[in-house]
Amino acid sequence: MRKIEIITPQNVPVQFQLANVRERAMAFFFDCLIMFFVSLFLFLFLVADAANSEMQTLIFYCIVFPIYTFYSLFFETLLNGRTPGKAMLKIRVVKLSGSDLKISDFLLRWLFRWIDIWLSAGSLAALQVSSSPNGQRIGDLLADTTVIRQQHDFKVVLNDLLAIRSKQNHEIQFEKAVVFKEEEMLLVKQVLERYRKFDNEAHKKILVETAKMVSQRLNLDVFPGAADEFLKAVLVDYITLTRS
Repeated sequence: MRKIEIITPQNVPVQFQLANVRERAMAFFFDCLIMFFVSLFLFLFLVADAANSEMQTLIFYCIVFPIYTFYSLFFETLLNGRTPGKAMLKIRVVKLSGSDLKISDFLLRWLFRWIDIWLSAGSLAALQVSSSPNGQRIGDLLADTTVIRQQHDFKVVLNDLLAIRSKQNHEIQFEKAVVFKEEEMLLVKQVLERYRKFDNEAHKKILVETAKMVSQRLNLDVFPGAADEFLKAVLVDYITLTRS
């Protein structure tokens, strides 16, 4: 599985798995099914009261056509880079720069769907996604976006986490660790692992800044002890409290 590294607004490098062609195609297929059945239901429901063929044509252009045309733009904007199909496959659109997605990004991706997907029956998009280093079609290249998997590989490699089974064999130091989301703890885990792998000033600075942010969330004036030991203790407590 191909991966990319994105620098978050907090200057923390995070690795994500790129969504492959199959996953993106399956998401598109589910979206098409949703569009088809919603359009069919609305069309049949409204056509029952239509007096003539002209009215049926009007219903088509006013109801069915907009659904197929603006479906992806509407949902990606509303659901922050997801359509219902993408949500089913647990994939989403992100900016390669790590910044928040803007309406202009969604517009660029939407505009070039006609070339990437509709006019080429998806073949152009599949070729681009499979051959591009960052899994991008034309719309992604112009918007500086890509599609990633939201499922993280939560493979904890820190030795002292492997023995954790329950609260009975681990003394909790930070009860408030449960306030964090799993995505935040995954970020802490990655910061720790990268610091262990690349022990340099840049990663040490990231480690300290992360420790400061975590301590603020725990309502601590300063983090106790070394930054890496503090983050590891919070991570151990979080896993113990949420997995037990």
